Amino acid sequence: MRIALVNWAKIWHGASRGGGINAYTQSLALSLLQRGHEVVSISSGTNPRLKHGETSGHTRSSDSGTDDSEACHVRRHADWLGVRVFEIVHSPVRAPSTYQFDRPQAEASSPDLERIFGELVQSLDVDLVHFQTLEGLSAGCVATAKQAGARAVFSLHNYHTICPQVYLMKRDSSACTDFENGHACVGCHDPAWKRKSERPGRSVTKRVRSAGDFLMPLPVLGSDARGETARLAQDSDGPASRVVVSNEALADPVSSLAPNEYGLRRMAMIRALNKCDRVHAVSEFVASKFEALGVERSRLATRTLGTSMVELAKQQTEVVRTPAPLSEGPRPIRVVFLGYHNRAKGLDLLLEALERSEPGVLARLHLCIHALGVGPIANRIRRLEAHLARLTLSDGYDREDIPWLLGAADLGVVPSIWWDNGPQTVMEMLACGVPVLGAELGGIPDFVAHGQNGLLFEGNNLEDLVSKLRQVVQEDGLLDRLRSGVQISKSIESHVDEILAIYEDCVDGNRQDRSQARRAV
Repeated sequence: MRIALVNWAKIWHGASRGGGINAYTQSLALSLLQRGHEVVSISSGTNPRLKHGETSGHTRSSDSGTDDSEACHVRRHADWLGVRVFEIVHSPVRAPSTYQFDRPQAEASSPDLERIFGELVQSLDVDLVHFQTLEGLSAGCVATAKQAGARAVFSLHNYHTICPQVYLMKRDSSACTDFENGHACVGCHDPAWKRKSERPGRSVTKRVRSAGDFLMPLPVLGSDARGETARLAQDSDGPASRVVVSNEALADPVSSLAPNEYGLRRMAMIRALNKCDRVHAVSEFVASKFEALGVERSRLATRTLGTSMVELAKQQTEVVRTPAPLSEGPRPIRVVFLGYHNRAKGLDLLLEALERSEPGVLARLHLCIHALGVGPIANRIRRLEAHLARLTLSDGYDREDIPWLLGAADLGVVPSIWWDNGPQTVMEMLACGVPVLGAELGGIPDFVAHGQNGLLFEGNNLEDLVSKLRQVVQEDGLLDRLRSGVQISKSIESHVDEILAIYEDCVDGNRQDRSQARRAV
């Protein structure tokens, strides 16, 4: 088969730009190549035209080192490890989506972009287009891919299709349960391109006041906190509002307000998902949530992702080791937080829970925090050091170091405060044999069975998290028992087996449809 993988970030960047979705896309592409399939990568949105909504005579340096002054068009990059690489340059839809947040109408419909995308799919003669996201594209690109003769598969790695700032959170602080036909989106998010640098001497990005104003060139990004959209680091400005979050997937309440541009955007995205041949939800919650919001159940299927950490951990057995049983004598309990510091991922919640814990609990814990963007709250974390058995703190890490970071750990903590779709961190911890204390939200319960391979606490419930930390310290034999219940995560290769079966089913159906159409003529 010839398969096009679509994502906003360029495939060669991997997790360094594009986070977990791009790391997944890389792994999927390489595995498909190894199995003899042709793979094409299509990206869009990171090399926009300077003037919003029209062609500009100005030029800018692209991330490939060349200048472009034309309208929206396709650029061919050099192949990457056997993958053919194409980019849509000067897309009217910017990526990552934080740069597009206050222009939702372009994500609902961009005829020129859709035409160019459809022509590219047709010229490549691909059998199937696998959308990892629509960031940098518009909802209509699904229809043009189908019109070009390809089957369309969509993986719901995040909530971008129903939430323009991706997290399905209000003001980056609480789960969104009612978007009021789009009216709740107005002013909900502070787009990256509007924010001024807090560092003296750095350039300031202008605020765009109208469609005719120039957009500033997209800065070079580091790893992204989602990792696609969210702000990497947020200064802690006191305890956040702790409203308990239910993991029940509900439709939004009926609104008396007519849909605004954000409401129309969501409607267009739901229509686009309903044009796909298959829609993959990465957890049961995600499947239920999208069904509640209008995606046809017949197209939806839950497909938890695999992780290449399974193979990586097997290659580093000398560091992926079991800690000494706690029953053999008192020792610090090593608790690890991995990932990013942003409000959604819940590091603030974990710190607040530790600050409220009894001295006897803190004195037993070796707290390890490895989180990109943790610098602004480092002092807050270090204030805990005198009360802990030990503190290890680092601002980020390389993915290849994860087995080493988790080696001999007693417990991983994933305290997300919103419906985390299907966090790779949980799969990585389990792949390294580490039980997980996680929020009972989103996809976390798909992997963590309470009392078997970890513990679950009620979403955003501070007191419940404090209680679970106390239980970890005080209940004899608990951590040893939970570790014995850990089963190795699904490998990326097993996941690709599942994906290929779906591809083949879609493509075989497409061939039968074409054959029937020819006979009818």
